[in-house]
Amino acid sequence: MTDLLRTLDDEPDTPSTVDIRRAIAAARRKRALRRGVLGASAAALTVLASAAGFVITKPSAVVPPAVIATSVPAPSAPASAPRLASCVLSRLPVPGKEPMALVSGGDPTGEWIVGRTYPKSGGYQAVIWHDGTVTAVMLPGDLEESLQDVNPSGTAVGWSYDASGPVPYAYRDGKVTRLAATGSALAVNEAGRIAGDDGKGHPVVWESVGSPPVRLGVPAGTADAQARDIDLDGTVVGSLGLEIPYVWMPDGTHRELPMPEIDGKPAAIAQAFDIRNGWVTGMASTKSLKGSRGTAPVIAVRWNLRTGVTEVVDGLQYPADAVNAYGWQIGTDRKGYAVVLTGDDVVRLPDLASHRQDGTATIASTVSDDGSIIAGQSDDAGGTIQAVTWRCR
Repeated sequence: MTDLLRTLDDEPDTPSTVDIRRAIAAARRKRALRRGVLGASAAALTVLASAAGFVITKPSAVVPPAVIATSVPAPSAPASAPRLASCVLSRLPVPGKEPMALVSGGDPTGEWIVGRTYPKSGGYQAVIWHDGTVTAVMLPGDLEESLQDVNPSGTAVGWSYDASGPVPYAYRDGKVTRLAATGSALAVNEAGRIAGDDGKGHPVVWESVGSPPVRLGVPAGTADAQARDIDLDGTVVGSLGLEIPYVWMPDGTHRELPMPEIDGKPAAIAQAFDIRNGWVTGMASTKSLKGSRGTAPVIAVRWNLRTGVTEVVDGLQYPADAVNAYGWQIGTDRKGYAVVLTGDDVVRLPDLASHRQDGTATIASTVSDDGSIIAGQSDDAGGTIQAVTWRCR
């Protein structure tokens, strides 16, 4: 499995080569870009369906953690969720009529969306959308660049690569600011706190754009850890060694998330990717990916931090691409359609053109808290990726 994921990583080198989300994204992008993935593909990983369940895991011994200050309410059980019946697709504008674009993130209101385009001249161009307009964001670096997340005030975060490796950046009101230290900025919450890594295997939080990074506490002896997303109250989720799902609480405590059960047994590994209002999404597998040369079964998982329930998600072919305040998940079903799982209902998102069952034609990337705005990408009639939104009701 490790060798397989290495062949699919079309981005600059990073500390790990067994990052499931990165590998799947790379595989899907490669297919959509018609680069011709040969042999086995992470985009064809078997998704297992099994009964939901969870195992309470005793937290490991920890070193003194950083305390994440908070000034926003803690997650709480949301009010009754609305019902979605259908969604209407439209293309997002791109600067300079660039031929290809995709969405990588959005804010909880759905008003701000970030992503990148692929200019005719080659390379990558970070962009941000707001109120129907698009702006090119000039991130320094000439290897690759991407904005990953944005909050309701329009503060976007991301990274670019230069000769020294990944560099974290923030963008707001036309100004690009390099964050202190190296690494990647991956998520930003309503209070402007940023979660990411230092490029050396340490999860960090920047209290604000102008603050130095603070390392998050990890169990003694941990060699590599990742922070992936940050909730409105400052709760951060990620993983240890790409094998143990992990959560850092606003009060400075941190612990392992419960391993889901697959066919009546605890999963061998899991990773946490996204969090919103106490809902966490990620993946699990029945065997470790390190040193594995076979096809590792990968399943979608959801944790509820308020109730402690961990469950396997039956309706998705891959791990969810995002989650909103109601716990709704967006992702790809087993027929390759982009869908919204709202609990009781499954709403299929229309394709821009032809459908492909492998799940590479249309990918939803972000969903608003009320579920009315979803953004992502869909191939046009010529097979070229276009940035799109779905308006749902």
